[in-house]
Amino acid sequence: MSADKDFEQRIRFGRLYDFYGGLLTERQKKVMEQYFYNDLSLGEIAEENGVTRQAIHDLLKRVEQTLERYEARLGLLARTDKDKKDLGLVKDLLNLYISEGNTDRRLVKAQQMIIDLSNEGR
Repeated sequence: MSADKDFEQRIRFGRLYDFYGGLLTERQKKVMEQYFYNDLSLGEIAEENGVTRQAIHDLLKRVEQTLERYEARLGLLARTDKDKKDLGLVKDLLNLYISEGNTDRRLVKAQQMIIDLSNEGR
C-alpha cells in the first residue's frame, strides 16, 4: 500500500471513529484514543495495556471492521461528505447569482446562512 493510500485510510479510520466511536466498548475507545490522539505506537499501547503488540494490532483491525460495518448500515460519513459537496455547489450558485447583480436580500441572506453552515463543520 502506498504512503498516500495508507494516509487516506488512516484519515478515514479517524473520521469513522469520530462518527461511531460512541458505539465502541470502553477498551476499544481507550486503544483508539491512544493510537490516534496520543499517537502511541502499537508497542507502547500494548505495554500500557499489559498485552502483546499483536493483540493491539488485532483489536485495531477489528475496530476498523466494526466501524466500516456501522458506516455501511448508517452511512453518516458518506452523507456528511455528500452534504458538504452539495452545500459547496449551492454556495457557488448563489455567488454566481449575486455576482451577476441579483441583490435580492433573500439571496444574500441565503448566502450568509450557507457560509455559517460551512463554518460549523470546521
